[in-house]
Amino acid sequence: MQLAFALFHYFPYGGLERDMLAVARVCQNRGHDVTIYCGGWQGEKPADMRIEELSLRAVSNHGRAQEFAARLQEKLQGLSIDAVVGFNKMPGLDVYYAADVCFAQKAFEERNFFYRLTPRCRQYLALEKAVFGEHSSTEVLMISKAQIDIYRRYYHTQRARLHLLPPGIRRERILPANYEIMRPQWREQYGLSASDLLIMFVGSDFRRKGLDRALHGIAALAPPLRERIKLWVAGQDNEKPFMNLARTLNLETNVRFLGARDDVAQLLWSADALIHPAYSENTGTVLLEAIAAGLPVIASSACGYAHYITDHQLGYVIDSPITPAQVADAITAVFARSDWRERCRAFAIDADIYSMPEHAADIIERTAQRRSGA
Repeated sequence: MQLAFALFHYFPYGGLERDMLAVARVCQNRGHDVTIYCGGWQGEKPADMRIEELSLRAVSNHGRAQEFAARLQEKLQGLSIDAVVGFNKMPGLDVYYAADVCFAQKAFEERNFFYRLTPRCRQYLALEKAVFGEHSSTEVLMISKAQIDIYRRYYHTQRARLHLLPPGIRRERILPANYEIMRPQWREQYGLSASDLLIMFVGSDFRRKGLDRALHGIAALAPPLRERIKLWVAGQDNEKPFMNLARTLNLETNVRFLGARDDVAQLLWSADALIHPAYSENTGTVLLEAIAAGLPVIASSACGYAHYITDHQLGYVIDSPITPAQVADAITAVFARSDWRERCRAFAIDADIYSMPEHAADIIERTAQRRSGA
């Protein structure tokens, strides 16, 4: 089958982009012809994938989103495409991978009337309605169970069009068999001492993912523990305001900004915990990646995958509004236990947290076959 994958922009360290490539590879390995259409590609392009960049002139993000959707429709006209699979909201999709939270909820519950009159808001609402509106026929691949009811509340989306997928954690994140031998070597390589307690923060949207909450929580720790804590931040974003906050909180020696990294798995294997107190997070794939790597996780209840932590007792989930004292208490509780790796290893063996790309490909195939009359 001929499949067109559509993505506004490719960023090499984004979870959505990794998911898109994972699904594309499964479809390709099943013998389908996959072409990825995007409005821009940052980083190296995979040699085994056909990628077409569509030139865009608009300056604003919402303007580029609208232009990309129109240019894609033009590009696909006359081509024998069996299914168009979108990873951003736009009209003309046969299948949509729902990595983003409901924009309508944000517009109507978190913003005022005048915000909803702006061209940006109206454009994003129109793009979302094109996928979720009750007159749409797009099949939607949902990765957050909580978002299903939210979308249905705003758009009356038919339940049969919403397909909940399991997580799609990469198996190379699993704690390796030679972990006990390699961990001291990795920590030495990173300059960590035996007494250092390394907490990882992984993500490329520092504000939304709660880096400020993590910093305030560490600052609220009792001195003996606070002095041992190292918070390493892996992700690409504006570091300056958070470096200033760390300086204000007297955490300059505790915090290190690593930038975007290709060695996240090894960093997690070298760490002692992951913290992710996000303000908003559709799923939080990194929560499961950290658990698979053997780490306890401190997260906010806003994370779609937070229930894995509470259901299996693999860390601590904090309800909003989150205070520094709550974060500090969770950090203290994490380091009061020593059986996290055994618990995480058992979960990683038994849980279905790896099969998202295969399930997504199944639905894409069924949709393409039905719509092409095969």
